[in-house]
Amino acid sequence: MNLLLADADKENLRNFRTYMKGAHPHIRIVGTFDDPSKDILAAIRDTKPDLILSDIRFFGGMHFIRFKEVHDNFPDVRFIVYGTYNEAEYMKRGREFGVLDFMYRPVKPSDLNRCLELATKHFKREAESQRRTQLMAKDYQERIFQYEEIFLRSLLEGHMSKPREINDGFNYFDLPFGKTPETQTGYAVFIIRIDHYRRMALAMTEMEKHMRIFEMLGVVKAILADYQARTFIYGFNEIPIILNGSYSTEEKVLIADRIKHALVTETDTRVTIGIGRTYDSPMDISVSAREADATFGYRFRMGYNAVIPIEFVEPANRITYRYPSPRERRLVYAAVVGDFAYCKGILNELFNALGQAGNLAEGLVARTVMTIVLRISRYLSEQNQPFAAEAMRFFPTGEILKLVTIDDGYTFLEKSLEAFCAFIVEYNATQSLKLHMATKNYVQENFFETFSVTRIAAKLGTTPENLNKVFLEREKVMLFDYVMWVRVNQAQKTLRETATDEEIIAVQVGFDDVKYFRSIFRKYIGETPAEYRMRERAKQPPAEQ
Repeated sequence: MNLLLADADKENLRNFRTYMKGAHPHIRIVGTFDDPSKDILAAIRDTKPDLILSDIRFFGGMHFIRFKEVHDNFPDVRFIVYGTYNEAEYMKRGREFGVLDFMYRPVKPSDLNRCLELATKHFKREAESQRRTQLMAKDYQERIFQYEEIFLRSLLEGHMSKPREINDGFNYFDLPFGKTPETQTGYAVFIIRIDHYRRMALAMTEMEKHMRIFEMLGVVKAILADYQARTFIYGFNEIPIILNGSYSTEEKVLIADRIKHALVTETDTRVTIGIGRTYDSPMDISVSAREADATFGYRFRMGYNAVIPIEFVEPANRITYRYPSPRERRLVYAAVVGDFAYCKGILNELFNALGQAGNLAEGLVARTVMTIVLRISRYLSEQNQPFAAEAMRFFPTGEILKLVTIDDGYTFLEKSLEAFCAFIVEYNATQSLKLHMATKNYVQENFFETFSVTRIAAKLGTTPENLNKVFLEREKVMLFDYVMWVRVNQAQKTLRETATDEEIIAVQVGFDDVKYFRSIFRKYIGETPAEYRMRERAKQPPAEQ
C-alpha cells in the first residue's frame, strides 16, 4: 500500500514517517505534502498513492471541495484524516468523498493502527474484487459465443421487441449484417432438420448425436462463408440460419440445395430444409423463422430430403406467422382478471397485425373474434367459475357473425371486453370481501395460535401476499397488527374481569414470552398490563373489586 502524508506541520510529518517505518514497514511512504497552496492533484499524479493520511485543516475551509476534486479525478484513492472533536462532523461527511476513517488529535498510535488496518482490509477487498472482475471478464470473452447464440435464439423466437435492441445486438456481437440501415437488405431464415431423426437416434450414443450435429454445423458454416449469415446449433437435430440479403425464392432454394447436398456428401446425413420469406425489418426475423418451421408439416406431401420454401406450400398466407398468437393467449389471461387497460394494448397489437396482411379472406375477422371469445369461455370453464355461462352474455354470437372489417372486430371486442372486465372487477371485489370476512372470523377463533400469514393464507386458499393486500385495503392495517389488536383486546378483557397472572394471560392470548406480551400491550394501549388493570380496577365500585 502506497501512502502520501499531507500536513502543514513538518514535525508531524517527521513523526508519522518515523513511526510508520518502525511499526508498519509494509506500508510504503511515497511522499509528503506540506504546502496547501500547491496542486495536490499533481502530487498524486507523481506519487501514485493508494491512501492519503491528512490533517483535515490542511485543505482549509474548502476541504470538502478539495476532497471531492481528488475523488473525482482519482476515484480509487482513499483518505484517513485527523482533527479536533469540533471537526468530527466534517470528517464524517468526508466518507462520501473517499474518507475511510478519521482520528482525533493528538493522534494516538492505537487509533492510527486501527485506521491503517481498516485501510489495508479495504484495499485487499478492492484487489480481490478487481481480480474476480478480471477473471470474470476473461471467462466472459471466452464464452461470448454462447451469449451470441442466446441473442440469435431470442431473435428467432421473437423475444426482442425493439429495433434499437436488435441493432445494438448486431453491433455488439459484430454480426455480418444489420450494422447500418444501408446494409439491411433483407432477412430470411432457413431451418435445417435431420430426416427421421428419432429413428436414427435410437442407434446412436449421446456423444455420437453431439458429434453428428457439430460436424454438420462445420459443413454449413463453410458454405455460408460466401454469404452474410449466422448459424448455430439449435437442437440435436436442428440448425437454423439467418441469411442477410435480398434473395429471390429461386436463389434461396439454390443456396439450401447446395447445403443439403454437402451434408449428404460430407456427413452422410439427409436433411429437409425449410425456408421462410425474406423481410426488410430485423423485427420480422422471427416471422420468417415461424414460416420456415411450418414448412416441415408439408414433408409428407413435398417429400423428405427436400428444400421447402413457405412460398411453395402457403403462397397466399400473409397472416398466420405474423399474427401474435401468444399475445392472444395473454389477452385471455388479462380479460379473466379484469385488466381492461392491458387488454386494450394487446387488442391494438392483434389488429395491427391483421391490418398489415392486406386484403383479408371473407369471414376471417368474425372467426378471429370468435376464437378469442371461445378461448375466454374455455378458460373460465376450466377454472370452474360459477359465472362462466353468464359471462358470455358480453359477447353475443349473433353480433360476432356479422363482423366484416378489421375496425368492426376491434370496436366489438373493445366494447365487449370493457364491460366484461368491469364485471370481473366487481366479482373480484365480492371475493375480496368474502376473503376479508373469512380472515377476520379465522383470527377471532384462532388468535391464540402462533401467528403465521402463510398458514392463515393456506387455510383460506390464497397467497400470503394477496391476503395481506386484501386485508390492508379493507381494514387499513396489516394482518399482523389486526391479530395483535385481537390478542390485546382479549387480554384487556381478562385483566378487567379476572385476577389471572400476566404470565398465564400472555399464553392464553398467544404469546410465549411474557416480556414480549408486555411490550406489545404497551405499544398498542400505551401502558403496561399491570397499569391497565390497576386503572380499570379503580373505576369499579368497592363491592365489585
